[in-house]
Amino acid sequence: MKFHLEHTFSAPLDAVEAAMVNPEFLESTRLPDVGPPEVLSRQENGDIVTLRVSYHYTGSLDSLARRVLRSGDVSWVQETKLDRSTHRTTFTVMPKVHADRFQCGGAMQVTQAGEATTQRVIDGELKIKVPLFGNRAEGLILPGLRSRMQREAELLDEWLKAHPAG
Repeated sequence: MKFHLEHTFSAPLDAVEAAMVNPEFLESTRLPDVGPPEVLSRQENGDIVTLRVSYHYTGSLDSLARRVLRSGDVSWVQETKLDRSTHRTTFTVMPKVHADRFQCGGAMQVTQAGEATTQRVIDGELKIKVPLFGNRAEGLILPGLRSRMQREAELLDEWLKAHPAG
């Protein structure tokens, strides 16, 4: 199931990119039904910044999710790779349990939309590989995923206002 989100930030592009890969920002985010994130690693190699962040779902699971997961543990590592030369970030979500049943990833593109305005466009895809239940599970998971991505954008905008230097 594909998804698309757009966010506008009142900050220059380099400040937005710097905040998106700032461990202090990431570890300060509090998203609905998700425990505090833990930055596992951050590496810079020229224009490429690679981040690995661990997340743990703390919300309740509906009966379909419990059947699909056969476990109450929902945790994952999100790997992002920002290419500062193209202003494109790719992301991959890697579940810690049942990685063979879940696939999620995509790309974010940031563009300068004005002197001090930046737009971020996210295009991604979520796939649950479980016969009979996969599409329904995707439909149940995607609204929460979109909601958390929207909340992350709000927190990023707040961070940028509080840290104007990026």
